[in-house]
This record gives sequence, structure tokens and C-alpha cells, in this order.
Amino acid sequence: MNADVVIVGAGPSGIFTALELLRRGTPEKIVMIEQGQAIENRRCPKAKTGRCMNCKPYCHITTGFSGAGAFSDGKLSLCSDVGGDLPTLVGEQKAQELIDYTDKIYLEFGADPHVEGIYTGEDIKEIRKNAIHAGLKLVDCPIRHLGTEKAQQLYLAIQNYLADNGVEMLFSTECENIILEDEECKGVLLRQGDGEPRAVYGDTVVIGTGRRGADWLEK
Repeated sequence: MNADVVIVGAGPSGIFTALELLRRGTPEKIVMIEQGQAIENRRCPKAKTGRCMNCKPYCHITTGFSGAGAFSDGKLSLCSDVGGDLPTLVGEQKAQELIDYTDKIYLEFGADPHVEGIYTGEDIKEIRKNAIHAGLKLVDCPIRHLGTEKAQQLYLAIQNYLADNGVEMLFSTECENIILEDEECKGVLLRQGDGEPRAVYGDTVVIGTGRRGADWLEK
């Protein structure tokens, strides 16, 4: 199989890569590879058993379309002051622009427009004053709360959008290795279940395996 872009991983990194490519109208064929299931097929047996069953070959909560976000309570922090080192790497203004841009996409696919975490009043003024005296910075961080069920509905809408716009998504498919030619990545080697490995070549290969695939990527 050949593609213009091959994306390994259908978590936030892979999803937003595919969305951005579609909206820029650049690639003709995008193939997304995901070890887990499509969003509508993800089930955790703990809801029935009351305990973790250590599912093999992967955990349905951490693996599958949209990653662990599908089972979280869906809180999106909309301030560049929290969440990691991106402001240091690209600048605070650029980081905030990216957050705002991403938030608009979530709204487009059905996120609740209500924002929490913005407070005014005398109580907050007092807390802020005490924080300054203690040498601390009180961060006003607006939060968009999707909610667990709402998050799954939202990611299903995104998954359907990608499919409707020609993104080929290969679920229950493990990326065994990348294909290197003269130290340049030319594609990936895939396996579905007990089948034989097969190669997928791409003009561009994006590795977006996230935390779940960190050990694989290191190897």
C-alpha cells in the first residue's frame, strides 16, 4: 500500500495532524494506523466486573481512537500557563494561539461553549493578594469541561469526519517497525492479528504514538 501521509497513532497528535492536513488540502491519501479500536468499539470490562481485567494485548482505556481522552472527564485547560513546556519552546503568544485554535475545533465538533475557572470578586482578590505575599502566582485558567460521555460523542464526530473525508483508518493494527532506506523513513511495517506483516509506504510518515507508545518508539 502507498500513501501520501502515514500517521502512526490515533490519539490527539495523530487526529489533529490528519485534521490539519485535510483543511489545508495538501495530501491526496492519508492512512492512520491505530493498535486499538474505533471509538464506538472501545469497552472496558471493569464496568461489569468491578475490577481491572488487565486486558491483552492492550488496555481499552488507554488505547484506541482518541487515546485516554475518551474515558477522561474531558477537562481542557485553555491557558498557556499550565500544561507543559510548549510556551518555553515556541513562546507564550504562539502557544496561546495554538490553544485557542484547537479549542475552536473542539467547539466545531460539539464541545460545550460554557467555560469554567474564571472568577471575579473580593474573595479572589484576597486569595491573589495572599499568593503574592507568599511569592506565588495565582493562575487564572479557563477550563472547558466536556464530560466523559460528551467526550466520546465529540471524538466520534471527529472520527466520522476523518472517514467521510477519505482518511483510511486501520484499527486493531500494530506498527511493528519503521522502514528505513539510507537512514530515511519510507514507511512502516504493520501486522493485523496473527497475519503476516505488510509494508505501507508513505511520502511522509508521522509518528504520533504518545505516552502509550513511548517504549516502542525508544526501541
